Amino acid sequence: MFFKYNKYNASNLIRENLIEIYFFITSIFLISIVTLPPFRSLSSISATLKGYYYVNYFDLGFIKRGLIGSIYKILPLSDNFTPTLLVLTSHLFFLVLFCISFWIFTRSCFKDWKLKEKIPFYTLFTLSPVLFLRLGYDIGRMDLICLVISLFTIILILSNAYSFTKKCIFISISISVQLLIHEASLFFYSPLIIALLFYKYPNIRYKKLLKFLPIFSLPLMTGFFLLIFGRYEPGREQLGIYLTNISKELETSMNVELIHTLKDSFEHSIFLLTPKSLLGGSYLITIYYFFILYLVFRFLKLPLYLKLSIFSPLILSFIARDDTRFLAASTICCNLLILISAKESKLDSPKFFGLLTYIFLVTIFFLGPWGIGSYDPLPMLKHYNF
Repeated sequence: MFFKYNKYNASNLIRENLIEIYFFITSIFLISIVTLPPFRSLSSISATLKGYYYVNYFDLGFIKRGLIGSIYKILPLSDNFTPTLLVLTSHLFFLVLFCISFWIFTRSCFKDWKLKEKIPFYTLFTLSPVLFLRLGYDIGRMDLICLVISLFTIILILSNAYSFTKKCIFISISISVQLLIHEASLFFYSPLIIALLFYKYPNIRYKKLLKFLPIFSLPLMTGFFLLIFGRYEPGREQLGIYLTNISKELETSMNVELIHTLKDSFEHSIFLLTPKSLLGGSYLITIYYFFILYLVFRFLKLPLYLKLSIFSPLILSFIARDDTRFLAASTICCNLLILISAKESKLDSPKFFGLLTYIFLVTIFFLGPWGIGSYDPLPMLKHYNF
């Protein structure tokens, strides 16, 4: 009897120590399915997104979204790969990096939780239509790179190994780099990062805070210069010639992104925005979003300002038509906030995670990853024969 008891305890201990590895392997499997052939054809990779890896400061001057292309030109990756292969390889690298970082961070957040308490949240993360499934499906978009940088920033803020000054410097660099990758990143995860900093240091006095303003002048100046000088002035035709000379695959890349002004984007989007599109374009998406919001506002014992930061990506719906994508970013913020609350011992374990909840999560999972806009909110649905 004694040996059976010890054998059971040893087996249970092994499962508890390896549980994150099991979910990590599952997440890798999921991103492989939606990223690689035969499920995904290489020709389905958006031609528009390929240009992000080629526009750079050396050939085009200081422009929006030119940092990744500039780095790849220095390496020089952009000269040694076809656009399709470069985008796919780069995306897979950041996907794996995100998966590794996410589950290591998750393990540290839930280290004092029992196995049966971890499973509901780990299942929630793994079956999420906006995490591994969607990040793998949306090949080439800069959102993934910004998410990886933001995750590293959040981990650093929560760490006790660095001073307040060092954290401020890192946050300043992090936000600035993300702005240079994609200026819309200002509303993706940066508000959550800033709110988290104030949460971790609630006793920072106003006078002391003023001393750190010069540190945060870097992202402010970066944003200002992007707003004033970031547009490609020679116009669409010259941009097309430049990209087409690199490869025919880039012929339609960046026609809008580098040419339109903020005013152009606002005027184009505001009249097309509706409550339905703002909430993802599908009632199935809206239901899941409100489910996640319920978890955040019901079981996370965090300040209200920190919870409200998750809505910042929705602001982008007023200047771009990627409503579903922005709702997905907001949902990712909810998942990050769940991790943060667990790390800070501010997370209550929901008691209602029963059979019906798991059926709901599995159903949402099989609807597939969320799309980009309300014009195609659930791209996988067209593959089902209802």
